[in-house]
Amino acid sequence: MKYILLLIGIISSGYLNAQEADNNLQGYFMTASKESLYSYFVFDGNGKVDIAGYGKGDYFVKNDSVVIFPDKDIFSFTISKNRLSGNSSWVKNTKWDLKKDSIAENNRKNDALAKQNAQLLYEYYRKTRSKSNNMEKLFDENAMRNYTKTIDDLCTRGLAKACMEKFGLMVMDNIGGAGAVLTNKTKKPKQNPEIIKLGQKIISMGEVEGHTVLGSYYYSVGDKVKAEKEWQKGTEKGSSKAGLAQFEAEMNEAAK
Repeated sequence: MKYILLLIGIISSGYLNAQEADNNLQGYFMTASKESLYSYFVFDGNGKVDIAGYGKGDYFVKNDSVVIFPDKDIFSFTISKNRLSGNSSWVKNTKWDLKKDSIAENNRKNDALAKQNAQLLYEYYRKTRSKSNNMEKLFDENAMRNYTKTIDDLCTRGLAKACMEKFGLMVMDNIGGAGAVLTNKTKKPKQNPEIIKLGQKIISMGEVEGHTVLGSYYYSVGDKVKAEKEWQKGTEKGSSKAGLAQFEAEMNEAAK
């Protein structure tokens, strides 16, 4: 079941406005703080950021704000004079300075596409993460219906992160819906070709974590061979999450 829950995440944060969002921030930002869980952030100039070796997240920049999407939360910062100042929980009251003697890879190859992705990510943030407690929509059918419609629209328009979330929603629906998850009354998952098709679409969009979630889905429905193949592909493409999912599955099998 934890491989299913791995696919389902509801996150929350604040609100931004004004000029167009972009994701052209590039560089290695490091903190001198010994207390922070995140010693550095490396931005690739194309919408992906290495979060202190824990994995890569999506980000956008708007005005003097930088917003990062890790797995379970949202990190928000103010950027000024090559310094990131944390505003949200987990990064609050900590500063990260640009290391000018460190080279961060620039992965920006298509400026127009990169800007489009940043603007879609900002729209995703504005429409789905503007409330402090997005768990409320799980108990509101209309809110959940509107939320799902928004995610589906953003996925159709090319936002891989929205497709990842749509994948999680489809998996949740496949085991009985949000109510079943919250009451621990989930059904045994069945292989659904539409879910697999969406996973393959995410991969084709260049999102390496598509291999992670598709592998986890295959594992949840009992197809361990295909699960291993997807996780291996993800690992080869640089996903630490795929490797971790594979390791946990191996430990689970050994425990049996």
